[in-house]
Amino acid sequence: MSHPSPAGGPAPVPPTWDAPTWSAPPWAPPSAGAAPTGGWTPWGTWDPTAGAPRPAPAVPPPTVPAGRPLRTVLAATGIGVAGLVLAAVLGALVLTTAADDVGRAIGEGVSASVPEDLGWYTDPYATGGALGPVEQSDPVPPGDLGSDPVLDGYAQSCFDGDLQACDDLFAESAPLSAYEEYATTCGGRVKAYDVPFCADLD
Repeated sequence: MSHPSPAGGPAPVPPTWDAPTWSAPPWAPPSAGAAPTGGWTPWGTWDPTAGAPRPAPAVPPPTVPAGRPLRTVLAATGIGVAGLVLAAVLGALVLTTAADDVGRAIGEGVSASVPEDLGWYTDPYATGGALGPVEQSDPVPPGDLGSDPVLDGYAQSCFDGDLQACDDLFAESAPLSAYEEYATTCGGRVKAYDVPFCADLD
């Protein structure tokens, strides 16, 4: 860049520059008929006789009838869903069968380990489904069992011979109460827990 000249001197000369010369970069395609130099071309893509890259072979698109892909996808989805449902059903059957077998085995083990006579209670129906002979005595008056008038009424009816009232007294009374104890003897007629239901007595 030139500096301004003093007053009355020659006029300043604008700077000059040479235009750059450009050369083709090494990755530029060669001109027609020339072999490629300095660059890499994939194996088999250069045609030396034509001096140009070979055109890529055209791959035809697959020909599928119209509507076929949708039907294929729907069929595959249906088969998959049916397979999942079948697997779930088979799995549930296997688990149910296994649970039944385990329950049966546990039941057999428990029944084998429980003695037939528990000492305090023997099933009166164990001899063919009917109540066997039970030793009975005369009823005992209820006395003072508590302060509930409804339960007192059941106890008095039980003593008077209404054996269903004895069962109702047992069902309505509190556990381990005097009312319950009186009901288990059917009003003093049998030993406690000799019969499952007082109404079964004749």
